Amino acid sequence: MGYDRRPGGGARSVVSLGHLLVGGAALVFAGVLVVAGRGPSAELDAVFTGLGLWLALAAMPFTCSAVFGLRRAREGRGGSLSLILSIVELVVGAALAAALAVAVQGYGAFEPWRSPLLLPSAVLVALGLAGLRVEVVARRPETH
Repeated sequence: MGYDRRPGGGARSVVSLGHLLVGGAALVFAGVLVVAGRGPSAELDAVFTGLGLWLALAAMPFTCSAVFGLRRAREGRGGSLSLILSIVELVVGAALAAALAVAVQGYGAFEPWRSPLLLPSAVLVALGLAGLRVEVVARRPETH
C-alpha cells in the first residue's frame, strides 16, 4: 500500500486560483493607470494611459488563460497552461525583484520594506515557484 505524494486537484486549483487573482489584479491596476492618465491635472497623462493600456493588453490574455486553467484544474486535468502561467509569473516576479534591488539602493540604507515593489515581487515569485512545483511533481513518473 503506497502513498501517492503527488499534489491532487486541490493544489492545482489553489495555484490556478492564484493565477486568476494575479491576472485580475493586473487588470485592476491597468484600469487605475488609465483613469489616472485621464485626470485634468495629471502631468504624465500619456505615460500613465500608455502604460495602463500596455498592461491591460498583456493582462487580458493572461487572465483568460488563468480562467481556462482553473476550469481544467477543477476537471482534474492539469496541463502546460498552468506551467506557462507559472513561468510567466516567475519571470515577472524576478524582474520586479531586480527593480526592488535597484530601488533599495536609492534609499540610503537597506530597507526593502519601504518599496511598493516588495509585496508584488514576493507574491509573484512564490506563486510561480508553487505552480512549477505542482506541475513538475505531477509530471514525474510514478514509482512503486
